[in-house]
Amino acid sequence: MTSQTQQPVKRPVKQRTTRSTKPKKYNKQTAHVEARRDGKPLIFGWGKHLSHAEKIKIQRRATWTIAGIFGLLIVGTILAFWININIIIPGKAITSVNGHQIPQSQYRKMVAVKTQLAYNNIYGKQGLVAQANDLTKQDAAQLKTINDLTKQVDTLNKQIKALPAGSSQQRTDLENQFQLTKKQLSDAQASHQKLTQQITNLNQNTIPLEKQSFTQSQVANDSVSWLQDDELIRDWLTTQSITIQNQVNPTNAEVNKALNDLKASLPATNSYNNFLSQMGISNDDVISMLTVKVRRDNMQNYLASKIVSPAYQVLSRTITTDTVAAANQIVKELKSGSDFGKIASKQSKDTTTASSGGSQGWLARGQYALNQNAAVVENWLFDPSRYIYELSPVLKENGSYHIAQIMGIDPSHPIDPSMLQTLQYNALSNWILAQRALPTTTITPVDQNMLLDSMNLPPTSILPAGAPSNGQSIPGGVPATGP
Repeated sequence: MTSQTQQPVKRPVKQRTTRSTKPKKYNKQTAHVEARRDGKPLIFGWGKHLSHAEKIKIQRRATWTIAGIFGLLIVGTILAFWININIIIPGKAITSVNGHQIPQSQYRKMVAVKTQLAYNNIYGKQGLVAQANDLTKQDAAQLKTINDLTKQVDTLNKQIKALPAGSSQQRTDLENQFQLTKKQLSDAQASHQKLTQQITNLNQNTIPLEKQSFTQSQVANDSVSWLQDDELIRDWLTTQSITIQNQVNPTNAEVNKALNDLKASLPATNSYNNFLSQMGISNDDVISMLTVKVRRDNMQNYLASKIVSPAYQVLSRTITTDTVAAANQIVKELKSGSDFGKIASKQSKDTTTASSGGSQGWLARGQYALNQNAAVVENWLFDPSRYIYELSPVLKENGSYHIAQIMGIDPSHPIDPSMLQTLQYNALSNWILAQRALPTTTITPVDQNMLLDSMNLPPTSILPAGAPSNGQSIPGGVPATGP
């Protein structure tokens, strides 16, 4: 039997559909491909070669850079404003003395301390008003004592008259008591009169004058003058011995005492911390300015101690004119032999000396400066090189022109006791006048804008802009707002 090979069954082939000959429409992809260049510029036509990711990165960096620049500008502006307000402007000089600049920041501190010192002097615990009130209380007690003693005198007098005629121990005792009480009454009345004079002088003279001076312009000018004077004092001290320097320069103990005195003199309604807060200054600022005050006080004491009698004095005469031309003409006439006294009597504008031929009499150092509030002429008169009958050149002072002549020199001439006391009291002010009048002294004019700038002065509620009218008190002084 023949075996046949079975053929596999062929499956029918599934016919594939034929593709359409119609072209399909291409749909553009909307998703960005980060690494693909899109051909669009980034800015000002630049950036077509960059991918989208690169552009995003650049945009972010640019945003942060611009934000950083703006931030730096804001911070820089604020910092520049702070530096200008706190460093540059305060550091500007309000004046200078012999090349040493006085910044307005220092001036502002001095105004603050001077204001409080002046206020304490009037309204402080030991101020003038407190003194007047204390004297008034003493006088009230004295009046009560007078009233009581007057009654005792009347009673004793009646008791004596009621006694029988003739001497007796009782009469002797009453009469002795009567005389003693009358003496006590007389002393009490004298004390009352003295107290009344003191109270009247304080209330009608001293206190009103101090109130008149307690103004922004006065305190401002006094403050800048103190700082200028301190420069002159310190310059002078550099040429003096160590002994003199130690006498004038303040010690820590002296400055601390001045600080404690300021605190103790504050009005009862105020406190030291409140004072610092209101004035916008620190404790170190106060100490610095009080150092100036103590050095000034020490200089006054030193100079006053050097004024003694007898002293070196000059006998002089002067002629004063209004113009330099008139002064030059007078000098020419004097050198030609004209009489000094006759010219002074006829032409001198100084009415106090013209009638006496221009004679100033014997002068001690500081006396002419005290009378004239200037020292150019005095500096010439007291130059050690002067000689008798020497004629000065034309000297300009206080807007006038002066010619002086030495008529006598006495190295040891007595000074009148009252004048001696006056010269000692004004020792520092006279010395300052002499220093300012020296040709080697250069003081620049005070910047008036800085002087009265509200940034440098306390508000008018603390330091009035003007003097009070009659009967008007200072508005509040330095009120307390804290402990």
